Amino acid sequence: MWGMPLLGTETEYGILAPGRPELHPSVVSAAVVDSYPGPGTRARLDDDHSIPLEDSHNRFLGNGARLYVDHAHPEYSTPEVTSPRGALLADLAGDAIVAEGARAATEALGTPVLLFKNNTDGKGASYGYHENHLISRAVAWEAIVEGFLPFVVTRLVFTGAGRVGLGQASTQPGFQLSQRADFFEAITGLETTIRRPLINTRDEPHADRSRWRRLHVIAGDANRSHTSTWLKLGTASAVLAAIEAGALKPVRLADPLGAVQAVSRDLGCTARLELTDGRRLTAVQVQRDYHAQVQAAGVGDAEVLGAWSATLDRLESGPLACGELDWVAKLNLLQSFRRRDGLDWDHPRLAQLDLTWAELSDRSPYAALVRAGRMPELVSSSEVERAMVEPSSDTRAYVRGRLAGERAASVGAVDWTWVLLGSGRRRVRLDDPFGGTAVDVGEAGGLDGYVNARL
Repeated sequence: MWGMPLLGTETEYGILAPGRPELHPSVVSAAVVDSYPGPGTRARLDDDHSIPLEDSHNRFLGNGARLYVDHAHPEYSTPEVTSPRGALLADLAGDAIVAEGARAATEALGTPVLLFKNNTDGKGASYGYHENHLISRAVAWEAIVEGFLPFVVTRLVFTGAGRVGLGQASTQPGFQLSQRADFFEAITGLETTIRRPLINTRDEPHADRSRWRRLHVIAGDANRSHTSTWLKLGTASAVLAAIEAGALKPVRLADPLGAVQAVSRDLGCTARLELTDGRRLTAVQVQRDYHAQVQAAGVGDAEVLGAWSATLDRLESGPLACGELDWVAKLNLLQSFRRRDGLDWDHPRLAQLDLTWAELSDRSPYAALVRAGRMPELVSSSEVERAMVEPSSDTRAYVRGRLAGERAASVGAVDWTWVLLGSGRRRVRLDDPFGGTAVDVGEAGGLDGYVNARL
């Protein structure tokens, strides 16, 4: 049953225009979206929340991605990709695109526009980083929930972005692994902004509903670290492939909501989580169980599986040596300031460092560590630059991106599953996520040939 994976991410960025506090964040976010100078066109939503095209502040871009305003944040949805490395590259291209949009918005608004790849303002508000995975409709929903839930709770040991403050509004001093852990209040549910669930039940496959479902994962942090992002997406894809193959017998957590906070606040990665069968395992041990079953199933990316195992070994030996992970690198940096200056966890300088870590600029401590060679980059800057303007070649994003980028003047509207040409009477269907590839276009004699055959 398991075949080629299809995945992507959505990132809501924190935004500030400190020089003009009278500007509503939605206005600043719209300036970022509209000012981005790269190739692309407007987009129209096709659900019940559709808004007029001319007022939407939504764009599909030449790389097949979507850039828009959501809940007063600029949000970037990557094009569909088929590998963990491709997903990392698409995610980083999004960071670069919104950063370029912010620079253009700075000129348009006459004041600096700052963007942050994080998940909370530290004052009680949280904004999302979501993963999307295409899964066969033949797999029972119960099997997905049962199999994925313990994994997503315990993966925080290598996917956490790190956070100063405990509690939704950071009312308690301290440091924890995850930016989002304190904001989950349900096991499953449809909501993404209130009573956030660990497993989201939203089912919009943007494909043939009889064949596919889309798992919309909201229980994850927005990472700066290449390693954390790559492992997050690659291990999730592998676990879901094992579930699809019917090869996974997951452990069951007695209290998943309690466990996610316990894992997040366990800086030594040694806290034991109670299982329904009475056993008590650490998050690393649960992850080892998943790794063993995925490997036995023969699914997933081999390079990811190797790095997953090696990371678990090092976390078990002593997590502070895993400096390529976001939360560890951030904690090591903050601890150095605490030791040097005698700072308690409630000191505002530490919260400020936490914020600037996420800033998409050269002044970020994360960027400084990259320049110093202390945070490994898994893809090159030239690859990211290409991914900003070129669509992935092995999914329908190829046709969508080429039409949005090269034929923007003749495109009336775009969605994930179609493109309207001209006045809207010519609809190019893109129902098959694995169709519309570079190979398909080549076999049709070029883009025009493919489009004409799909009208």
